[in-house]
Amino acid sequence: MRSSLAFVAFGAAAAAAVNVPLVTFDGAAGTTFKFAQLNDPVMGGKSRGTWAVHDGYGTMAGDVVDVPSLKAPGFIKASADGSFADASAAVAGGLRLKLRSSTADYKGFRVSFAAGTLSPSYACAGGGSIPLSRGCFKAQFDAPKGNFTDVYIPFSQFSDKWSPATGEQTTTCAEDSDVCPTAKALAGIKRVEIWAEGADGHISIDVESIAAVAGSVAAADAAVGAGAAVPLVTFDGTAPHTFSTLNDPVMGGKSSGTWTVQTEGGQTFGTLAAQVVDVPKLMAPGFVTAAADGTWADASSAIGGGLRLTVRSKTDYKGWRVSFAAGTLSPLYSCAGGGSIPLSRGCFKANFDVAAGDDFVEVTIPFNKFSDKWDPKTGEQTTTCADESDVCPTAKSLAGILRMEIWAEGVDGDVAIDILRIDAVSL
Repeated sequence: MRSSLAFVAFGAAAAAAVNVPLVTFDGAAGTTFKFAQLNDPVMGGKSRGTWAVHDGYGTMAGDVVDVPSLKAPGFIKASADGSFADASAAVAGGLRLKLRSSTADYKGFRVSFAAGTLSPSYACAGGGSIPLSRGCFKAQFDAPKGNFTDVYIPFSQFSDKWSPATGEQTTTCAEDSDVCPTAKALAGIKRVEIWAEGADGHISIDVESIAAVAGSVAAADAAVGAGAAVPLVTFDGTAPHTFSTLNDPVMGGKSSGTWTVQTEGGQTFGTLAAQVVDVPKLMAPGFVTAAADGTWADASSAIGGGLRLTVRSKTDYKGWRVSFAAGTLSPLYSCAGGGSIPLSRGCFKANFDVAAGDDFVEVTIPFNKFSDKWDPKTGEQTTTCADESDVCPTAKSLAGILRMEIWAEGVDGDVAIDILRIDAVSL
């Protein structure tokens, strides 16, 4: 998972700011550590590099080449051991690296930190693949070219189970929380490493600082890289919510569906597969939804924009809808009533179209296309935002989203949609 994931905001963007400096090269006590270069020693590895400290930053440069006996790329890395600052307060955030690279096209940059292990160097050699080598958490990142730039990597993108032959994670944090960094681990970091690994090429990278950040600091870092998007739904662990299907319960509805989360080609996404059929007593199509309740990031800054869905559909279905609930005592009740029954305002719904295809595409729905007054029998809006501003989402509602749903509704058919992520974006 590369740069598109290395700039994702984590969790509640409105949380208190946390900024814990871990590594600097300015001589400051508590953050200045002695890094040393390690060239690939495995089975006659030929990769070579150097480490040097300049005026306020460190530089790793060298060449990653194939290990002759393996015919696969080796690695070089710069490592420092010591007692790093307690970063446990940033567990809901991530690492912020301030760096630059003259070889920004190189795709094998990684960072790791070791904690909770008797031998940090051993753990960062084994990656959990050999006995007693857990506790070295590694993630990939892309380095920017030009000026020093902040690169944010959520802790949910780190894992202490990875292949020592390639550096690629063998178990992701999204797949198994046991491999994720914990507050306890972040309280006792003993080793930090910068890697060039798993991809042949000449590399040069300058590192000015490394910090653990969370809350508004993390959100600000993320916004720089993500075009001011506010992540609401992902399935890679950065904006986690548990979705489940609801099959049409109205008057003996026969529509049915399933919800699954899967990983394919390095991307983790949710899939709603369903069959929408007529409700026998109504002789009209029913619905299937995938819904999640919880607390979402404050999306009020995107009030002038809309929802951006990154989706892929296997069918040319015309009944897709998305809704979110806010400012209501019962999100479930509001998203069943659609403002048509007392106290059921606050579930904002809109239609969207996505053509059948093999690739994920971005579909953006302006917030002024949503309404919290719609027909629960068809899903169609009864009052549009253009008709009456009272039904439009507000900044206040976007600040307190409590439920999100993907609907297949009002049109019969066999349907399937993959959802990679949902963001609130400024337009």
